[in-house]
Amino acid sequence: MTNKSITTESVQLSKSKQNTDPVASIQHPIGLRRILAPTDLSPDGKKAVEYAIALAEHFNSELTILHVYPAPSFNDYPQPTDSDSVADMFRKNAQNALDSYRSQIEQEYPRIDGLLRCGKPEEQIVGAAKDLEVDLIVLSTHNYHWLSHLIHGSDAEGVLRHAPCPILVVRKEEHDFIEENTKQRMIARSV
Repeated sequence: MTNKSITTESVQLSKSKQNTDPVASIQHPIGLRRILAPTDLSPDGKKAVEYAIALAEHFNSELTILHVYPAPSFNDYPQPTDSDSVADMFRKNAQNALDSYRSQIEQEYPRIDGLLRCGKPEEQIVGAAKDLEVDLIVLSTHNYHWLSHLIHGSDAEGVLRHAPCPILVVRKEEHDFIEENTKQRMIARSV
């Protein structure tokens, strides 16, 4: 046997091993075209966004970060004033916070956009998921006191009941499955 035939046999053998490797032949049965990551821009909310970024990178998905801000209430008007100016101030502050956070992420993951909505978070998250036809919602749940949860419920619970797609709920205190380099980016963004 010559060197040439040994090399040819080795190549053929390695090709046949590649073709029979069951792990190599498995393709992802999940296609995520668009992921929605609602956030209140708190540390808990940003943790869920990190999961959404990791999933978007893995599946090469579009990522939309949604921030829902509350409508100004009567108590938010200190003196009789033009109601549009107070509402505009709320909207501008919320938009600036969202834009700042989105621009930090966009440097690493450019397939991201931001969406700002005003109202009740549960309703706005479900509405955005339907409007954007998202494939997955990644959101956080806060560790509220049980009495507050009993009286008011939670936004995550309401979204779970009405969302048009699967949901990944991320809690503050849980086993993480994102890679260490992603955790480091998360720490850097929160500083």
